[in-house]
Amino acid sequence: SYQLFNKIVDVTLAQNQKLTSQDISNTLWAYAVQGHTSPPLFDKLAKVALPIVHEFSSQAIANTAWAYATVGHSSPELFDKLAEVALPRMQEFDSHSLSNMLWAYAVTNIPSNKNFGCNRVVVSSVVSYFDKFDYRGIAQIHQWNLWSQEKLGYKVLPFELSERCMESFSSIEYNTSNLQRSVARALNEMGMPFVEEARVDIGYNVDMLLEMDGCKIAVEVDGPTHYLGCSKIQNGATRLKRRQINALDGLRVVSIPYWEWNEMTKTDKVLES
Repeated sequence: SYQLFNKIVDVTLAQNQKLTSQDISNTLWAYAVQGHTSPPLFDKLAKVALPIVHEFSSQAIANTAWAYATVGHSSPELFDKLAEVALPRMQEFDSHSLSNMLWAYAVTNIPSNKNFGCNRVVVSSVVSYFDKFDYRGIAQIHQWNLWSQEKLGYKVLPFELSERCMESFSSIEYNTSNLQRSVARALNEMGMPFVEEARVDIGYNVDMLLEMDGCKIAVEVDGPTHYLGCSKIQNGATRLKRRQINALDGLRVVSIPYWEWNEMTKTDKVLES
């Protein structure tokens, strides 16, 4: 529960006992999975982790990076150190840990990490593991490949593998939520033309694509799964999607948070009654 995780934060911050690499990565992973962000805890664990990153297993490195990226907690020094330790040990990473780690670096988008994320050793590891990635891993690799395009102006994967990533990523099907249907009805009532479930050039699917004054706008209807736990903080996947669509497709992205839409429709019903 929310209260339990807060209590664990209090206990962890108060204690001075030595934490192992597994303690650190497991704690961070658990908080990220639950969508529970705690800046004081993530700050403390980053400081504790820095001197012992060399003791982290490949899975612990990946889980730690994934956790920080998921909750949106920036720790450039830790990410630099994780990259330094991971690079000469790339052969230790399995396909799942590799895709998780590279996705995390794409999400955090720390300038100093560009040389690691686009390093030829990293690229070679992705190429050698390519047929072992599951559909989720391929999606993460596609987003990492897009990150290289953001940073370098080109994709680092060979053309054939980039195309396979795009094909897999673009074929993902999404369910239309009741919230999205409600927004679509409102746009129709306003006489505003739009394309629903539109696919943009870099492979992402946007809830609605409309055009105003010659400018294309991507509208994203964000339900609870786009946020961390019960908060109003966007998770890593949502932030990455918004940034890459804006940077690479040149589209303005407008987000409609579920709580704002629910409040607005509630107010409209009151005024109509």
